[in-house]
Formats: sequence, structure tokens, C-alpha cells
Amino acid sequence: MNKETLKLLKKLDVLIVEDDKFLGKSLKDALSEYCDKVVLKTDGEQGLSCYYDENFNIVITDINLPKKNGLALAKEIKEHDKDALIVILTAYDSEHNIRTAIDISAFAFLHKPFELEQLYNTLLMAIGKIPAGEKFFDLGKGFRYIFKSRKLFYLEEEIHLTKTEANLLRALINNAGETTTQENIERSVWYDKQATPDTIRMYINKLRVKLYHELIQNVQGYGYRLAVPD
Repeated sequence: MNKETLKLLKKLDVLIVEDDKFLGKSLKDALSEYCDKVVLKTDGEQGLSCYYDENFNIVITDINLPKKNGLALAKEIKEHDKDALIVILTAYDSEHNIRTAIDISAFAFLHKPFELEQLYNTLLMAIGKIPAGEKFFDLGKGFRYIFKSRKLFYLEEEIHLTKTEANLLRALINNAGETTTQENIERSVWYDKQATPDTIRMYINKLRVKLYHELIQNVQGYGYRLAVPD
């Protein structure tokens, strides 16, 4: 493939989750030459933790992974960010796997063994799905949330968010106008730990202080709703 074409991959920050050490390293080495950032993790829990901690616009994951399989990983990522681009790798094209990949809106499904050019082509097609410029969410009253950097701004001033606060705000934004259940919040923000209703309420109140109180509505006994002004 033309190297000039592959330079377009510079727009991508890629997370690879693959437990086959040889394949994982091969993919990382091949993509690192062209992509802006490439990180490799070897099990589903590491992959999910890394996804929440850093910024990626595409995830490449095997299905059969230790600790958390790739389809469960993909499902949780899509619940956290419905626009996330996910490429599923597998040696077994079972009907169940294909249906599950379709249900979670995976971007592509590559059967092992595959040619590197197939992966390059898949990633090049993914570029067209990434919004041009800086994608942000208008929270009203001068507040906006920047997706890539996970930063909150009031007009031109950055409002500091902790990692937990940023993940909580992102979970609410992903369900803007609808109720985000306490279970969804716990899974998206405290994915590998438990969070009591009091803990969630405490962080909701911290966000209200940094934003404005009426933005986040309490839905009694169910969860919270982001009420963005029209």
C-alpha cells in the first residue's frame, strides 16, 4: 500500500487489546509507524481500564481475551461512548459472535489470519467516521465539554475535572436527555469497583458545583438525567 496514503492514519489514536503476544506486538509495531498513538493491552480488564484513562478514537480487540472477553469489552465501551469505533478480531466467525458484534454496532469484523493491508484499509475507512476538528458538547450557559481531551470549559476558561468527574460527566452526556441509571453510572465510571448511591450522589454534587445545579436532575430511585437547555 502507498506510504503516502498510510500517512492519513496519523489522525488515529489506537488501543489494541490482544492476548497473543506475537500478534499484538506485530500489530503495534505496524501501526506505530503511521498512527499518532498506539497502546497494546493483553486482557479485557486492562483494555477497559486503559480506555477510560486515556483518549482513543479506535479500539482493535480480539474476542477471546483473559478476564473479560472482547465482545463484553466492546459492549461496555459502546455504553460509555456510543460513537466509539471498534474493530473485532477473531479466529471463529460463529453466528453468535457475528450477531453480537452487529448488536453493539462494531465498525468492522476481521477474521484471523488477515493481511495487514486489510487492517490498514479498515482503519483508513474509519477515518471518515471521526469528526473533523474538535468535537465538543454544549452544556449550556457557556459550558462545553471537549470529547478528545475530556476537558470542561466555561467560555475560554478550563474547569478542572478529576478523572472520576470527567468519566461521570461523559456518561451523563452519552445519555443526554434520558435517564442514566445508577447501574450504568457505576459500570461506566467505577467499572472495576463498586460505588454506593451515596458515593455517586457525592460526585454528582461535585459536578453540580463546577457546572450549575439544574443541569443534572435526580430521577428518584433510578438515576440522573442531564437536562441541557435548548
